[in-house]
Amino acid sequence: YDVSLTVSSSNGCLSSYVLPNYIFVKQTPDASFTSSKYTLTSLNQVLSFQNYSSNADLYNWSFGDGGTSQEIDPTHTFNGLPNTIFETCLIATSNSGCSDTACIFFPIYEDLIYYIPNTFTPDGDESNNTFQAVFTEGFDPQNFKLLIFNRWGEIIWESNDSSIGWDGTFNGEIVKEGTYVWNIEFKSSVNDKRTQISGHVNLIR
Repeated sequence: YDVSLTVSSSNGCLSSYVLPNYIFVKQTPDASFTSSKYTLTSLNQVLSFQNYSSNADLYNWSFGDGGTSQEIDPTHTFNGLPNTIFETCLIATSNSGCSDTACIFFPIYEDLIYYIPNTFTPDGDESNNTFQAVFTEGFDPQNFKLLIFNRWGEIIWESNDSSIGWDGTFNGEIVKEGTYVWNIEFKSSVNDKRTQISGHVNLIR
């Protein structure tokens, strides 16, 4: 913008002074960013960020866990427990000192971790006497079902308690050695997603 000043005397004399292009209005920064994903898990807590800010020259990141960065597109490794939420913020600043801030919340969820053995030996010794799915985290113990089938597809054992394993019996009688089919259905502890898995287990005496 040009700036001009005009003065006049009491007898009507005028004088003007013009400063061309004296005021320059810069666009204010607009902070914006995305990430490689929007949730973290207990085993995968690395995020890559893409900076889509405009009209800015300097960038200051705060990841919510004490970590910071001044890179344009940083990568950060978080360190948090499940059910923790980190607020990551980007402050985009222009050379003229104007700034804008954008923030995103990143929750940490449990990973689904489980192990299912393929053999057990219910022979009465001190180890491996039951067939049991071992869930470490990531599932809802109140929504669990385990079914055991014989070779003819008949259900010979079932349980809704993940802490109880099959002892190799059917109606109180010991079943024969062999291969049996299992089916497990459970719900995630993070959302309402239900998962169904199946496989074989060898019963050896």
